[in-house]
Amino acid sequence: MSLPFRGALLSSGVIAFAGLGDAFLYPLLPIYGKDMGFSVFVIGLLLSVNRFVRIIANTHVANLVNKLGMKKVLIACAALAVATTLLYGLQVGLALFFLARVAWGICYSGLKIATLNYAAQAKKEPGLAFGLTQSIKSLGPLLVLFLGPILVQALGVEKGIFVIALLSMGGVALAFALPNDTHVSFAGRVKAKTTFYPNANNLLVFILSITIDGILVVTLSRLLATTYPDAKQLLVFVAFYLLLKKLFTTVLSMIGGVISLRVPVIKLYNIAIGHCLVGVLLIVLGFALPGILIAFFFNAVVVTFSPLIAISQQNKDKNSLQAISGVSTWWDLGAAIGAFLGIYLMESLGAQRLFLTLFILILVLFVNFIKQYANAN
Repeated sequence: MSLPFRGALLSSGVIAFAGLGDAFLYPLLPIYGKDMGFSVFVIGLLLSVNRFVRIIANTHVANLVNKLGMKKVLIACAALAVATTLLYGLQVGLALFFLARVAWGICYSGLKIATLNYAAQAKKEPGLAFGLTQSIKSLGPLLVLFLGPILVQALGVEKGIFVIALLSMGGVALAFALPNDTHVSFAGRVKAKTTFYPNANNLLVFILSITIDGILVVTLSRLLATTYPDAKQLLVFVAFYLLLKKLFTTVLSMIGGVISLRVPVIKLYNIAIGHCLVGVLLIVLGFALPGILIAFFFNAVVVTFSPLIAISQQNKDKNSLQAISGVSTWWDLGAAIGAFLGIYLMESLGAQRLFLTLFILILVLFVNFIKQYANAN
């Protein structure tokens, strides 16, 4: 196995362990947040602030990766991730909980950018490298969304989170096992102006992220509440659907990476976005459960290949850090806005009007992306 592939696989494992605490907050806070003393507004803020932080942090963290190397950044971020998870279970109050979410946002920027750059070094089979990377890092959330509700029911919220924090220490061990990357160099400093440039792919990624990784994730409990009215039962089923989302990522990223050896990545990308549109439309029409599953299923492919599409669209500047920083920032921006406003918009507009608006926006930006990509190639 080449060093780039080994680095990509191990660093993906680092993210899998480091992200356990964050992944479990998404089903936990919308259901138990009020019992923890948080209002609906505060719950939305805590679920989204880490993403807003990443919008600012991505460019600076990319330059830090360029300066210190991927391995050192991953070690530091994995250790800090354990500390933030412990804080979630300590009943430290809003201020420290908020700071923990801010710290996690910075951590995730480092984890994601360093990991994707390990994958970007696999020049011969980049689609496979990105597919395996996305698949492995989703195994952590997959584990915690299955195990978390069991721990909460058996031990309570606080002790359950402590167990999850202990498990996340596995990321630190894997980070130390990473190959050194002092030999890797990138094409200059990452520029914030370029990172925030709203090209066709960035805008498409932005609205998809608002819809599926933001609004749909935080409003799952609202969409499923009529079917599962009991709070503990609802937690189990919300966690189950989020678990399926991660399972789709695990399986489809790997399959997509293998298929990309024969089928152009752009074709897989466009097919996946088309099916995301179908999923959102089904939610509009009142078929929430199949719509959610289809949207989650094909969003996994979009997430996997959006960085590779961004890298392939570079013209003069072949800096993979710059391309990854850009698409990651737009994805984070969308997910942050969606997580922050999702519950409020659902209560204000209702599911049908909200998702119809999102469907129209995705469709318009998808058509624009296809036109722009065709013109550029």
